[in-house]
Amino acid sequence: MDGTVIPLEEGPRWDADVAELRRAVEERSDLLLAYVTGRDFALAQRGIARFHLPNPHFLVCDVGSSVFHSAPDGFQPDAKYALRMEEAFRGLSVAQIRERLAAISSITLQPEERQTPFKVSYHVPPGDDHPEILAAVQRGLEAFQGRVQIIYSVRARDGMGLLDVLPAGVAKDFALHYLHDHTGVDEDRLVFAGDSGNDLEAMLAGFKVIVVGNAPDDLKEELKRRAGEEGIQERLYFARTPYAGGVLEGCRHFGIL
Repeated sequence: MDGTVIPLEEGPRWDADVAELRRAVEERSDLLLAYVTGRDFALAQRGIARFHLPNPHFLVCDVGSSVFHSAPDGFQPDAKYALRMEEAFRGLSVAQIRERLAAISSITLQPEERQTPFKVSYHVPPGDDHPEILAAVQRGLEAFQGRVQIIYSVRARDGMGLLDVLPAGVAKDFALHYLHDHTGVDEDRLVFAGDSGNDLEAMLAGFKVIVVGNAPDDLKEELKRRAGEEGIQERLYFARTPYAGGVLEGCRHFGIL
């Protein structure tokens, strides 16, 4: 959501782009829309309301560790996906993860509403030695024998490090494959849009991809290199327009909208 359909700065131009995307989506009654985000469920809902985004059929939240689907009485958690998360943890609990990492004083737990049964989230203060801290976290998790992984990003507005501990193999690309299987949408009609490094694996999952115009150059170069190695260059579209306008541009390129 953030940096892809939600602009990182405010202004009438970005509002107009979101409105145009919303109109285009609402005109297609056969379209299934999902947001795949690092936000938790409540923050994702606030983002949809605040920026007047098109209402989705699916919400993938918490860096791919939770899925919700629309229902007449609101969004409901996907019970089958929750079972997938339990299987991926292989008996591990978030309490065990917290205990193992409690001695690392340079990371602090994010508020409780950011924690889930399948994700533990920490802040890494700006200016700290993030590579060394991440190495310490990895050492602390070695006792779990590969059952977990860390997903790390930096919040653009203040440089705060965001560190998530998830079941091994679970991220946005895992959720994307689940939605593909769950909905039965043909892989040539499934399009993913992203803007940052934590979208990289989802962008290389084999589906069609829109890279919005505001994506950093190093991400674009990495995508070109790896897509070339995997022979999927034709599935990537590098939009000229940033944010929601770039999503719409890419959807038109692929014939989705």
